[in-house]
Amino acid sequence: MDDLATYLLDLVQNSIAAKAQTIRLTMKEETVLMITLEDDGVGIEEAIIPKVTSPFYTTRKTRKVGLGLPMIKMLTEQTQGDFHLESVINQGTILRFSMDHNHVDMPPIGHLGEMVYMISIHQDVQEFVFTYQTTLGTFSYVLSEIKTLFQETLSTHDVMKGIIDYIQQQIQHIRGES
Repeated sequence: MDDLATYLLDLVQNSIAAKAQTIRLTMKEETVLMITLEDDGVGIEEAIIPKVTSPFYTTRKTRKVGLGLPMIKMLTEQTQGDFHLESVINQGTILRFSMDHNHVDMPPIGHLGEMVYMISIHQDVQEFVFTYQTTLGTFSYVLSEIKTLFQETLSTHDVMKGIIDYIQQQIQHIRGES
């Protein structure tokens, strides 16, 4: 994976596979980049939690390796960050991790607007809340509000491009890049 947005998309797909109705992804830039992914999916059994960070463990039937969580754990370790996973059966999962965004091994952030949009149009996603915070401000995207606003036009090209551009502009603004 080339950028953080791609890693995050892969992690959110785990939440979708876990039948989450609500998925929350929060990115907070401080002295480190702190990321929290919360869902209300089926959860992970406590005995399995230590195994899910091994690339040789997966619950999928289509392949014998699982790379999302192991790759993120490795990336947090490489960037002097922290990794914490907690889950309760039938209540959901919370993944918290941090990375030193100035570390030489930190991948580029990538195109978060495209990532958010791809999650938004997934047929199994009911509610998705994306929040990006810096010392300059906070940007929040709430899928249910976007669905109400755009209804059936959400997947049209013009609306798609507008949403992606808007998300990118807002993130750049609160990162002090515009």
